[in-house]
Amino acid sequence: MERTVQDTLGKEAALGVIGRSYLVFGIVSALAGTAVTAWLGSFAWMAAGMVFLAIGIAVHVLFGAVGEVIVLLKRLCGVPTSVPVSGTTSGTIHVCSECGAMVYASSERCPRCKETFGAPEGEGESGTGSGGLV
Repeated sequence: MERTVQDTLGKEAALGVIGRSYLVFGIVSALAGTAVTAWLGSFAWMAAGMVFLAIGIAVHVLFGAVGEVIVLLKRLCGVPTSVPVSGTTSGTIHVCSECGAMVYASSERCPRCKETFGAPEGEGESGTGSGGLV
């Protein structure tokens, strides 16, 4: 039996994994350099660890950006991909009707202006304030 399948997880997904691996290596190197510095008293080990941390952060950011550029180019050309692009998710935010601060849906008071919110819809009225979530 023969089936046609479409691979939507390309090399761009591997770039993110490689970038995170470099980041972890940089963090471990910085911690190891700090430990060796404490043990031997030579700050050269800490400096080396910090250099590896900086390289790890740079490679992580670079590989992540290249991976996203590949995903965006694939989408632009109509090639399907299952890798998400950062910053493209959507959701609901709750805003205080008095001061405009963002608040959790479960909040009873605004953290900025201390306005009391009414009970969420479907529950009894337990709030005393006239304000609410927008």
